[in-house]
Amino acid sequence: MLTVGIDVASQEARTAICAIRWKGGAARIEPLGSRGANDDAVARSIERADRAGIDIPLGWPDAFVDAVGRHHRSEPWPAAAGAAGDAMRALRLRATDVWLTDRARRPSEPAARCYPMSVSSNLIAIPAMRMARVLGPIDRSGAGRVIEVYPAAALFVWDLPYRGYKGPKAERRATRQALVAGLRAMAPWLSAATGDWALIGENDHVLDALIAALVARAKDRGLCDESYDEASERARREGWIALPLRDALSRLNED
Repeated sequence: MLTVGIDVASQEARTAICAIRWKGGAARIEPLGSRGANDDAVARSIERADRAGIDIPLGWPDAFVDAVGRHHRSEPWPAAAGAAGDAMRALRLRATDVWLTDRARRPSEPAARCYPMSVSSNLIAIPAMRMARVLGPIDRSGAGRVIEVYPAAALFVWDLPYRGYKGPKAERRATRQALVAGLRAMAPWLSAATGDWALIGENDHVLDALIAALVARAKDRGLCDESYDEASERARREGWIALPLRDALSRLNED
């Protein structure tokens, strides 16, 4: 089996792809190659994968799409139902964003919560547009080969460092190195070339792509939280984040 993880950015140079080959209770990261990936490379990696985890929202909130459509047609902006804050929240957040914040728990910090970024009011909208172009019409609910992932949420539930690991600053690099060390300790069956492990520790985009590939495996093995209706039209339109179970990482190599 082959799972692929893609950390999507608006720029090719910051887009990373990681593929993992699973066989006989072990897994190996395929050679990472050169950094960066254009649209063709992203599409090819998805085509060859049994499951592909995409680190970017696959859709936009229903309320946002409706409101922008009305505005574009010179129709009145939808009237706010309830409090103004609730109306703005519906424009900013998808059903899966609210669901994940409610469901994800961190063993070492019971009161902590994980908050996905808003695809309608954050710069992640730009790479989301890129992937919408590359993927075309697909089932965004998680039922198909392509699934939406959020690496920070996976790290959150796995009790690994989930913030402060991105960027070139020394303290962030140290956090990233600790994250990789913790990941390897929890998944001793996962191997890679020495140079590739070094790259994963150096480059947060590659690291996120690795996490995405692991979550793709979790989804395939039934090791994600399925407390939602993947057949719902809203999940198909807006996209749905695959949230791995707390013990998924230690079980990913099970056949």
